[in-house]
Amino acid sequence: MRIITLEQTCEAYPEQYWAHSGTKTIGYIRLRWGRLTCDYLPSGKPRLSADDVRVLEHTWKGADYKGHFANETERKKWLDKCKEALMNEFLKNKKKKN
Repeated sequence: MRIITLEQTCEAYPEQYWAHSGTKTIGYIRLRWGRLTCDYLPSGKPRLSADDVRVLEHTWKGADYKGHFANETERKKWLDKCKEALMNEFLKNKKKKN
């Protein structure tokens, strides 16, 4: 079973993370301007490209300046959703290659 680990890339706003599975970087997560995005990186490298796939997006209504999660409970909830979406996309791509 693959495990996704997160590496927080910025301590300030916006809150953002690289998502890793083993030695590959499979995702980029960012919360900025009230919008959470989670992108799958098929290249396996920590850089963004046109081939990236948006696997999750959420907007907080009326929270235009939200750049971080309100608390650890909210952070865990949304980062777990991102990790699940990234793993689903990773497994889907792995099946395509086989």
